[in-house]
Amino acid sequence: MDFNQFGDNLEDSANFLIEKLMQLHPWDDEWKYNIAVKLVPIYKEVIDEFKEYFVFNELEFTEENFDNIIKFSSILTKDQLKLLFMGDLSDIPLIYDGKYLSDDERIDLLIEYKNRLKKVDSNIYLFFNHVENYLD
Repeated sequence: MDFNQFGDNLEDSANFLIEKLMQLHPWDDEWKYNIAVKLVPIYKEVIDEFKEYFVFNELEFTEENFDNIIKFSSILTKDQLKLLFMGDLSDIPLIYDGKYLSDDERIDLLIEYKNRLKKVDSNIYLFFNHVENYLD
């Protein structure tokens, strides 16, 4: 599959993403299709935003740029997210609008404020860090 066709077909894109993740995230666990299927729409959205940026600036969006978006992103479990954003989560009040907030509700508020953090599933999050490296 050509990287420019990513997102056109969910099944092909998920398999393509698994191959890319195995190359670019070799330290992570075995990649499963059911997780990749949930990641495709989020990666597609971010990739499309960068493609628009490149077109607007009359630059070519290459496979290296595509790979950098995947390489410099982090797929996190809820526990990893809580550790990584411990300081940010401590700034979110336990009680908001007269209601006690659960961990999930506090994480949802965090996601609203961190535009590079996306919720994939109830226990899987995607964080796009090192955005400056996407443009290299």
